[in-house]
Amino acid sequence: MPTDSEILWMPAVPDDAAELSSLFNEIADFDGTPERWSPETMHHELTSAFEPLAERTMIARSTAGKALGYATVQARDDAEEEQRAYVWVHARPSTRGQGLEDALIDWAVDSGRAALARSPAARKYVCTWLYKQQENLALRYEQRGFEPVRHWWEMERFLAQDIASVSEEGFTVVPWEEEHNEATRLLYNASFADHWGSSAIEADTWRKEKIESPGFRPDLSCVAVVGDQPVGYAYNEIYEEDWEAAGRSEAWISSLGVLREWRKRGIATALLTRSMAAMRAAGLEVAMIMVDSASPSGAQHLYRAVGFGPKSTAVTWQKEVG
Repeated sequence: MPTDSEILWMPAVPDDAAELSSLFNEIADFDGTPERWSPETMHHELTSAFEPLAERTMIARSTAGKALGYATVQARDDAEEEQRAYVWVHARPSTRGQGLEDALIDWAVDSGRAALARSPAARKYVCTWLYKQQENLALRYEQRGFEPVRHWWEMERFLAQDIASVSEEGFTVVPWEEEHNEATRLLYNASFADHWGSSAIEADTWRKEKIESPGFRPDLSCVAVVGDQPVGYAYNEIYEEDWEAAGRSEAWISSLGVLREWRKRGIATALLTRSMAAMRAAGLEVAMIMVDSASPSGAQHLYRAVGFGPKSTAVTWQKEVG
């Protein structure tokens, strides 16, 4: 890291969650991006997605101890064909244009490359994910050889609109129970095997990142079964910290998967409509979903068919490092 005597560089610890969430939200307010993080969400991410913290987080502090910015890296070691490390950089608006963002990006890219060094994958990439509003950061990554490789649509569906009932022929949609936790991990691994950038998730990672997420709402989630065999699922979340900036209450259909051999039978539509009905019954106003604009399953067309429309866009930027 740079040796600027006015900046102290140190990895994050879980007790930094409240301060970093406040900084994240200040930056989001300034940039006009939709996400806000509570201290609970930040703590969860620090203790799951970004471990080990000593290697995959960095905070820039003033000599008085104030957090000026921070960077995080998320990487797994379980892919064989392609492996990606995702990096995120956040700099306090008052520090911009003074070199802090560049220093944090350089640290994050180097740390992402280091995290991939032990991966068995044949091809390795460092990636970042940016909303369209983050043009300044996009330019900085582009200057470092990153290219836009995937476009995403954040879509919304107002729950006051009619939600058509869907017949369940040959399958049944049931509430998410604890017994489904492991089955849905296996469903995720199988149903997303043909999606860009996806890799299988191990049981411990699924538990820590998904099941233990403070946003996970099993009461709003559901599973499609044939007999007693799960064939699809909708994993849904709520992040109330987003609501004030959004001006409404929202719930996320954060992951929707159907086994390839069971697609085009109405299962995904049934999971969506059951999820939306549960959200509306809980008093929520809007359902949200993020979709790959080039999804091989044609998910974007399915979502439009049940009333979702585009709200904002984001881009994955990528650089091959091995």
